[in-house]
Amino acid sequence: MPISARETAAMKASSVLFAGLLACMSIQTGADEVSGPFRMTLADEAWGTIYYVPSQLVTYRYTRNSETGEREMSSKHGKVKIFEAGIGAYDVVGPKHSLKVEGSSSEVKVTFDNKVYTFSHSPAGLKITTPKDSYHYANKGEDISAVGPFGRTLIRNQNGHYHVTSPKGEYSYTPLEGGGFEVKGGPLMSHPGLYRGASFTIDGVGVFIDFRKMDPDNALFRFLEFQPQLEYK
Repeated sequence: MPISARETAAMKASSVLFAGLLACMSIQTGADEVSGPFRMTLADEAWGTIYYVPSQLVTYRYTRNSETGEREMSSKHGKVKIFEAGIGAYDVVGPKHSLKVEGSSSEVKVTFDNKVYTFSHSPAGLKITTPKDSYHYANKGEDISAVGPFGRTLIRNQNGHYHVTSPKGEYSYTPLEGGGFEVKGGPLMSHPGLYRGASFTIDGVGVFIDFRKMDPDNALFRFLEFQPQLEYK
């Protein structure tokens, strides 16, 4: 039996509604394009973001004072307050922990439970200093070097042929004719030092320092997605 024009219109409407529902679901459960998977962005800055994690909070209430800029996230973990402390600066205060972040796209300082973490970008690359360790990422021609407590990871690029050496061994990516490629020594993320950023979390609310924003010329950070990260809780 032929489908009537009315039935066809109803089917199209249902398809549109279903597509819209999927879009809404992806916004709630998928990747935030700014802060990363399973996170939702509250503030977007030159150095990174302030975010929250719905799956950790489960049931929660978020409020913001339009006059003072003060925000509050209430959940089973208690209340986390977020105060604007200047241009690119915030204080995040939870029931048991607190942090302060201040900086720009080239220099960021995070004070987390009275311990200082610094992130600085210069022509020499991106340098990270934590209370226990330091990390340095540098571009040297077509090569990328990552040095940290794990040792040294070196990424060499020769016309699209990539070769990685690290304390975990070697990895290579070789393009083949016809659009194919060959990988040896995978997975790539098993090699240390390949961090996209650093995150600090207090009861489901966090600060994400985005290395791609701080060092946009480094091909490593442009290539990496949101994992792995240096994580501090």
